Amino acid sequence: MRDVRDGQIESYAVLIRRYQQRLYVYCYHLLMQREEAEDAVQDVLIKGYEKLSQMSYSQSFSAWLYKIAYHHCLNLLRKRKRTELLTRLLKPLGYNDAEEGYAVARRKEVLAQSEIALGRLTIAERSLIVLRVVEGKSYEEIGQAFPQSPAALRKKVERAKSKLKKIWSELEGEVDEETATCRLANEPELVGGAIAPD
Repeated sequence: MRDVRDGQIESYAVLIRRYQQRLYVYCYHLLMQREEAEDAVQDVLIKGYEKLSQMSYSQSFSAWLYKIAYHHCLNLLRKRKRTELLTRLLKPLGYNDAEEGYAVARRKEVLAQSEIALGRLTIAERSLIVLRVVEGKSYEEIGQAFPQSPAALRKKVERAKSKLKKIWSELEGEVDEETATCRLANEPELVGGAIAPD
């Protein structure tokens, strides 16, 4: 970070290699769409570079980067909601959205149970689950990205886990197990990122 701030731009490539995959897993679980997550990671890394001068050395770079990623994904989800609302409003007028075909195809695609369950959590809950369970961050590290006490974060994570377990049990039987297994076998990177209750 100091090298990049001192003008050695090529040093940022080291940070990109270190955090790119972890950021992708994080963004994917927040956005629940592969292409959107890939684009988000690129945007977050660019924003990180552009705002590096604003980062304080008292905070960890990864916590700072995750905070940027969280807010970026939150903005993308807000835009997505606005687009969906506009599509619904214009449908009666005969408007045919080009992305509607993709949305239909996406709905037809059977999702793994863990993906569905995560999708039913709020973005804040998903963020905490991914940071704690998938990324294995300590509550102190999470607190650097989202300023709250470790005790408060622990309670929020426990509540999110309980909610996830409840959703998971409600989904039992709703997902065709054979199809979901087939999907996971074809997408090994999701297996590492899938979250199952304890």
